[in-house]
Amino acid sequence: MNNLVGLRLRKAREAKNLTQVQVKALTNINNKTLSGYEKGVSEPDIDTLKTLANLYETSIDYLVGNTDDPSPPQPKQRKPNFEEYVLTAPTLEDAVHRIAELRNRYCIDKETFIRLSEMAYDKHSLPKSAGPGKKAGQKNKTAKGPAIYGKDEAKK
Repeated sequence: MNNLVGLRLRKAREAKNLTQVQVKALTNINNKTLSGYEKGVSEPDIDTLKTLANLYETSIDYLVGNTDDPSPPQPKQRKPNFEEYVLTAPTLEDAVHRIAELRNRYCIDKETFIRLSEMAYDKHSLPKSAGPGKKAGQKNKTAKGPAIYGKDEAKK
């Protein structure tokens, strides 16, 4: 029998401040059976290990000695669709914040950063206007400098 499993089961139970009787009430595992596991007289099956790992908020890998880290496994975060995430931002400013978030959280490469920035700009850029104080379709006139010379001096 593997005494490491027993030691880890007892340590995990005690870390949760539970007695064997309390574990029985929470899991329906007989406290005598649990005692046998903890003493290394017998070993739990996989379903029992799952139940105890969940109760003790640890991993099965820790209980069976595959790792020394008692923390429960973290669920894998699914990467968002970067383009959708950026393009659903209501404003260009929000899109820029989302791109910065993706850069920090997922370490996106330079090409992806540029592509997302261009997509956000294209979506949120202002429509082209004739310029300040102009009506659409009105041509810009060549700007004339201030009239500092008289007509005669300008011809020289």
